[in-house]
Amino acid sequence: MAVDFYDGALLYDFTTDTMRLVDLDEYRPGPFVLEEDRLPGSRRFMAPEEYERGATIDVRTTVFALGRAARLLLDAGDDECAWRGSPARLGVLHRATRPDPGQRFASVRRFAAAWHAAGRS
Repeated sequence: MAVDFYDGALLYDFTTDTMRLVDLDEYRPGPFVLEEDRLPGSRRFMAPEEYERGATIDVRTTVFALGRAARLLLDAGDDECAWRGSPARLGVLHRATRPDPGQRFASVRRFAAAWHAAGRS
């Protein structure tokens, strides 16, 4: 499971229009149970369960972080009121970042598939 994932871990190459993961501070085999009061990381990218001792941290937590990254990278400001993507893709992000992990996409693959499908609509 990605721990402490945020936009600073990404590098965008404008020449090739590609994004690379360049710095992931921590990765843990998962799923795992949070034994601390919270995981390290940027509050803007963290799922609610990352603040709950005893919570299960799994792929749905990673889906949340990826959804937040997409939301913040595709918004024109920190207030999250200048979305530059389609309404369909915003809907995908809303599902990816639901507070209840059980209501999120069950895998990164399913999240990515929904994201790509929303781009075709």
